[in-house]
Amino acid sequence: MDSALPVTLEQIREFNAEMVPFCAEMNIHLESIGDGVAVSRFTHEARWTRPVDFIAGPILMAMADATFYWALFTKIGIVPLAVTNELKYNFLRPAIGGDVICKAEVLKVGRRVAYGTADLYMDGAPDRLVGHATTSYVLPD
Repeated sequence: MDSALPVTLEQIREFNAEMVPFCAEMNIHLESIGDGVAVSRFTHEARWTRPVDFIAGPILMAMADATFYWALFTKIGIVPLAVTNELKYNFLRPAIGGDVICKAEVLKVGRRVAYGTADLYMDGAPDRLVGHATTSYVLPD
């Protein structure tokens, strides 16, 4: 981790355990952070799939949203009331039968709004996206 970041990986993980426990319940865990970047993993479990082992869309969308939230913390510190303003998710191909990795990146932080992206792919296949999201967050006063 970059020592210049306003937050550590462990601090975000502690925050998640207390304030965002539904992510762990959905098998979404933060793996790493960098300056304006966060990487998470969805650990495959059949209860979160649709027929033919497709990972359910709401899991992928939640993963994109949460991972961007954590990436934002690397820019502004832990700000619990930074909230999703918009999330546009594009399903590019089915996520089938394995773990999914999400890499989110903060592109701009303004006075009131932060904007960024999240790319999702099956573990081991970073060149074959299963989803792409753009998102913006409203920052509290």
